[in-house]
Amino acid sequence: MQRVPRALPLLAAPLMIAAALLPGAAPAAAAVGAVPAAEPVPLTAESAREFVDTRVAELLEEHGAPGVAVTVVGGGEQLASASHGYSDLAERTPLDHTAQVFPLASVSKSLTAAAVLTLVDSGEIDLHEDVNAYLPEDARLATDGITMHHLLTHTAGFAELVDIPFASDTAAHLTLDGVARTREPEQLNEPGRFPAYSNHGSGLAGFIAQEVSGIPFDEFVEQTVFGPLGMADSGFVQVHEARGTLDLPAFHLADGSVPEDLHVSASPAGAALATTDDMARFMLALLGGGELDGEQVLPESVPALMTDRQFEVHPELASIGYGTYQWRGGDSPVLGHGGDLVGMHTGYTLVPAIGAGLFVAVNGDDTSPETQANPLLDLRMAVAAAFSETFAPQAPPSGEADPGADLGPYTGSYITSRRAGSGPAQLTVLLDNMVVRDGGDGTLSVGGGMALDDRWLPAGEGRFVAENGEDELVFLEEDGEVVALATGSNPTQVYERTSFLASPLTHGVAAAASLLVLFTAFVQFRRARDRFTVVARVLGALTALACYAGVGILAYGLFVAPHKVEEWVFGGSLMLTAPLAAAVPLALATAAVAATAWARGRLSAAGRVHLSLVAVAAAVFVAVGAQYGFVWGLS
Repeated sequence: MQRVPRALPLLAAPLMIAAALLPGAAPAAAAVGAVPAAEPVPLTAESAREFVDTRVAELLEEHGAPGVAVTVVGGGEQLASASHGYSDLAERTPLDHTAQVFPLASVSKSLTAAAVLTLVDSGEIDLHEDVNAYLPEDARLATDGITMHHLLTHTAGFAELVDIPFASDTAAHLTLDGVARTREPEQLNEPGRFPAYSNHGSGLAGFIAQEVSGIPFDEFVEQTVFGPLGMADSGFVQVHEARGTLDLPAFHLADGSVPEDLHVSASPAGAALATTDDMARFMLALLGGGELDGEQVLPESVPALMTDRQFEVHPELASIGYGTYQWRGGDSPVLGHGGDLVGMHTGYTLVPAIGAGLFVAVNGDDTSPETQANPLLDLRMAVAAAFSETFAPQAPPSGEADPGADLGPYTGSYITSRRAGSGPAQLTVLLDNMVVRDGGDGTLSVGGGMALDDRWLPAGEGRFVAENGEDELVFLEEDGEVVALATGSNPTQVYERTSFLASPLTHGVAAAASLLVLFTAFVQFRRARDRFTVVARVLGALTALACYAGVGILAYGLFVAPHKVEEWVFGGSLMLTAPLAAAVPLALATAAVAATAWARGRLSAAGRVHLSLVAVAAAVFVAVGAQYGFVWGLS
């Protein structure tokens, strides 16, 4: 079964992924040959009804999410819709797709792209013109050469910019104008080099549409998309503002609790709301070349630009369109977009080859341990995958072990191109990276949170296929050197090759070794002979305690209360940065006492060595923490 990606959510998906243990080499196995695709089920009103009523209900039961709403289109019409489960677990109220409105999160980017492309169609925006030509002076980018093409394909080279405060943090709420004029992400790569999913880029595209049209963004989308398509119950509205007037489902975490709503400052990137019926109309317009109900409701160029391959790293991998991306490449591609808020997950998929589409909304996280641990397998993803596998199955890619191949050039450490430039959001690099090893039998071993298999078989010219058939990857070269790897399951980012010293694996080993040394500071309290010895030992223990507190808080936020890390990052909390900030002066004081001990002959020789090792270990641990933004004032 080929899994679809988590849809590169509005939120930083890697924050929800527990750091994976890197597996060892897999045992030798037979090569994966070409597996024929299953026979497709013809898409009719009856088969669509069977899918939404029966298969979706089965998947809800398997995954344990609160509720799911779904609609299917095909043959130019809406074929079937259904909702299962609960809108509010506490009240036991049923989810009702006929009455409720669903926050779309990053699915909003498709609506934004459609609106922007109407300006391209009219000649008011050139896709390949520097966007600074359209921006007011106080909002212009420091980097030249970034175009609307780059913004709509996530190839501007921006670092991740986290600007999604909680609803209660009103002082941190920004308008779209405020984001464009006051926030600019760091530039990690030159425009067009690598894809790196960017909420800021999509927000900036919407701001440009507002500037060029002279109409507030939400009104502009109403005039160009919602109104013409008859999406009467859709709009760009913040969730926390809509709750008092619209019927929205409650969001749920895996434990059944309801998280606080967020404020999406870059509203074009994730603040749209829609019903299942309205999303059916949007999908039909994209599938029908802009026609709906016998009328041309969108310029013909708009759906063509959105669904064509606009950026690719390899012709055989899934690609990116304008405001869309492929969930599956190959002979029968599946494309669309997905989105996530805390406790809310949405997505739509289009299968142009059969003129079909599906929209799904899930108002909570999975409770099944098997799928809760891996967001690539959540209910929203499972419904989307089941839809394409039922009505448009495709044989998985194939490869074959090559014992004579030189795989050394591919081995090494790779980090996600979608990463923050500063602050604790740099944690994504720790959780979303790949380590590639030579399997020793003509295959590669690939470890990482987003790796859908460990063993990968060569398929020619730097391309490899997962032994389980669920994904493929391609190594990208510049000047004959491998600089990145790209996966077929996630076209909106790549993994950039990094050096040994900059590798998260190296940092992890250094941090673990440091913690082992620091632990000895807790167990060396024998009867002290003098005040200097007491001071030295207390300082060493306090330094170690601060470092362990940082680890403990991070572990709690990742494993015990998984959404706490997101809460701290989005809320600008000091929870992640205060412990190591305290460790800095403590480590310096410990080092000073160690230096004094050596200079004046204080402590025993073993005591001086031990205290020095504690100071060095603390320095190494703090340095690693600072690398990922965990030291307040140094991130």
